[in-house]
Formats: sequence, structure tokens, C-alpha cells
Amino acid sequence: MKITDIKSAVIGEQIVLRVCTDKGIDGFSEMEKKDYIIPLIPFFADVIKDCDPTNVASVVRRMRRLGGFKPWGKIMSAIEMAVWDIAGKEAGLPVYKLLGGKVRDKVRIYNGGVVNPNPPHPIADTPEKVGENILALSEMPEGLTIVKMGIGFHGHFHEKNFDLTDYTYNAYPDPNDKLTPFKIGGLLTEKGLDLYVDYISKVKSVIKDRVGLALDCGPGMTAIDALRLAKAVEPLNVLWLEDTIAGDFTPYTLAHIYRDITMQTTTPIHTGEQLYLRENCRELIETRAINVIGPDPADVGGIAELKWIAEYADLHGIMMAPHGGGDGIFGMAALTHVCSTMPDNYIAYEFPPGRPSWYYDIVEGLPDQFLRDGHVQVWDKPGLGVEFNINKASKYLDPEDRNFFLK
Repeated sequence: MKITDIKSAVIGEQIVLRVCTDKGIDGFSEMEKKDYIIPLIPFFADVIKDCDPTNVASVVRRMRRLGGFKPWGKIMSAIEMAVWDIAGKEAGLPVYKLLGGKVRDKVRIYNGGVVNPNPPHPIADTPEKVGENILALSEMPEGLTIVKMGIGFHGHFHEKNFDLTDYTYNAYPDPNDKLTPFKIGGLLTEKGLDLYVDYISKVKSVIKDRVGLALDCGPGMTAIDALRLAKAVEPLNVLWLEDTIAGDFTPYTLAHIYRDITMQTTTPIHTGEQLYLRENCRELIETRAINVIGPDPADVGGIAELKWIAEYADLHGIMMAPHGGGDGIFGMAALTHVCSTMPDNYIAYEFPPGRPSWYYDIVEGLPDQFLRDGHVQVWDKPGLGVEFNINKASKYLDPEDRNFFLK
């Protein structure tokens, strides 16, 4: 079998990749819709054309040095997942079997945005209402047992349109600057730090111990503020503080700074969604700079890379909670397969919903009620086990993508 082409199309809020072969077996994956991605896909298609997709490691070896930190590793990572889909279909086996077999029949998840068409969401005008929404998420049929909430520079500072000069000594950039999203930060004032702690405490006073609470903090915090916050919330037993120092769109790890924080608090410290390849996880893991690592398979190099990192982290006593909120339904399938094979350091993955909600109507293969009680049931169809209903999906193609499903 040989790879003949890679096609892409925009469907809903996702870029969909279709890896084509001369045997007529296609593999699919998804990526967040970013304008810079599509022009680069033909370059990677030329790199792996004529390769045998069932030799996944060989295909990846050709591509891995050509990617980079988020977002540049996305295409290589998405191709890797689609190639696993082909390999599983050719073998007549689910991908988890090719990865060594599952050790759990259902996989715990936490909220990655929306998990059904009309859910509550951990965003509201007051922390008390946030707590009520989190409880409502746990009481849905999906029954989330872990909920992640944005806080500070990654959350309520944005939601309330605060004048950041009251809460930080050196906020940046200019709030009217639309070219640098997610790049605010700085040393917190006493009022700013107190607001963080008060907000989290009020949410916890509502949810108590009924739902695990994870906090997405930044990046943007200084090291001293991250430590102050971590120590202040120690009595609240939150699951983790994520991306306080480095994270979204920061192409470095700052492991030495994270380690200084982690060694001085019992609050678990988490980062990793921006990482590309195991080499860039090594220092975080080997120095035990964090307690929880969370690479995204659509950024880190794919699902085999993610499993390798999980196993290496396990050897060092570090937990695994993969990112994935923008990976779409095919990404959710890939996460389910690989996470079912991970060691006991696995906590949960960030669930990527179909966006918009009609996405669930244009795919086939997902079990009925596949997400219940905070877990996704692992299914056994070959490959990733999800396929497009071409007749339905074709209606959502843009005119320039009308040939996407054609042989």
C-alpha cells in the first residue's frame, strides 16, 4: 500500500485531513481551523508520498524534524493520527490493539469546551454561578467528574473586562492590541492575587468535593505569583494549576522555573499542551519540574508520541492529563484509543467536542451514549472507528473543497 495524496477541507470549525492510498483505504484526522495551516499541507504530502502507511514509524520519521512547537507541529501530528487510522483499517483492528492493547475499557475525560449541544459551562458572571454550572455539568447524563476552569489571565480577567492596571503592576499588551491574543500577564498586585484566591475559594465552596476542579491559569503569571497562588489554594485540594508560567503559544518549557514552584507546594502543577516531540518533554520529566504533564496529540507528534511520553512520565512519578480541546471528533477517537493503553499515571484527557453540534450527525461509528459518567467507552471498530457519512458531510463543504471526498 502507498500514500498517494493528502487532502484537506474545512468542515464546521475544523480542518479535516484525508490521507489517501492506492488501495482505497483513507485515514482521517482533524485540526483547529487556523489560516496558516492549509498552505503547508502540500509540503508534507510530498514528503510522505509513496510511503507505506502501515509502517507508521517510518512515515513519522520522515516528518518529525519538519515540525515545531505549537502550532507548527499540528500538520505532522494530524497526519500521524490519520496514518494510524489507515493501519488499523488495513489490519482489521482498532488502533488501541496496534498500540499494545488497552488496560481500561472506559477512559475518563474532563471538559474541553462543550460536550453536548446545550450544556452549562464553567463561565459565568460570579464564582458562585460558576460553581453551580460545574455541578450542573456533573449532573448531566455525561456526568463530568473533572471540570477545568479558566482563571485570571486565562479566565475571569477577560470575562469581566477588568482594568488590568488594578490587578497587575505591568500588564501587557495594550488591551486594544488585537494582534497579540493570549499575551497578557505580569506581576500581580495584592488585589490581583487576592482576587484569584477569593474566586477559586468561592467556586470550591459551592462544588465542595463533588467534582474535581482543575485550573487553567495562563500563561502570564510570574514565578513568585504562581508559587503564592499554589500555596494559598493548598487547603482546597484542586487537581492542578495549569500553564501558570509557560503554555499557549510559548515555544519553550522553562522547566527550571516550574521546578522551583513544584518543589515548594503540594498543589499539583501542570503544563505541556504547547510541546512538540518527546525531546521537548524530557527536561520537564527528568527534573520532575511538574506533577502533571499534558501534551496534545495534535501538537506533540501524534498518539504514539503521546503514549511514549506517558510511559516515560510514569517512570518518574509524573501524572498524565492530555490536552485536546480543539482536536475534533476524530481527535477524540484518537485520544480514546491511546489513553486506553496508558499506564496508571493516566488521569483524564480534555474532551474535544464536535463543533458545531451537527458534526455528530455527519459521522458514523461512535457507540450510542459513548460518553457517560465522565468516561468515554472504548469501541472496537477498525482504525479510529469513526467515518464520515459522505452524503451528509458533503453538504457542509465549502465550494473550494467540493472534491474532498472524491476518489
